[in-house]
Amino acid sequence: MKNAILISVIGAFLFFTPQQSYAQAQGQENREAVKEKQEKAQEKREDAKEKRDKAQDKREEAKDKRERQDRVSKDNQGHAYGRDKGDMTGREFGQHRAEMARNKAKHTRDRLRETEELITLHRERLSTLKRSLDEEGQRPNANRQDIEERETRIRRAELRLSQLEESLAESRERLRRAESSLEALVIDKK
Repeated sequence: MKNAILISVIGAFLFFTPQQSYAQAQGQENREAVKEKQEKAQEKREDAKEKRDKAQDKREEAKDKRERQDRVSKDNQGHAYGRDKGDMTGREFGQHRAEMARNKAKHTRDRLRETEELITLHRERLSTLKRSLDEEGQRPNANRQDIEERETRIRRAELRLSQLEESLAESRERLRRAESSLEALVIDKK
């Protein structure tokens, strides 16, 4: 009898187990389907959020651009000399601006003079270097490669000095033209 009970329990177990596992499998599939739908919905929400953020960024960029353009348009209204004179009268302000222009010309003249002095100093230094190089070249045990390298450096330095002299001449000419136009304005005003 014990065997009959044991066989009936095992038979019932075998009979009900596949149905139960089928039901569990169905429940698992339903849970996976729900989970997939939730993931898709979450992705859609994230995409929508990204689109909103991009749109907000574009609006902010456009706003910044408009503000920059407004600032530039306000800034680009000429030099506005005389608009903010402080407590000076128009005549005093004009005299002050003329004095600033004269001082600028004087400052430029001084800088040109300093540059000329510097060029002459370097020309003299290069000539002494050339002489010492020639004397060294006369020696029988002189290093020819070293002498050639030094000659090359001296030639490059002379070339740079020549270029500097040319730019100095151009600057002198610009200064002369600016001073003559300033004098013409002063004469016309009288």
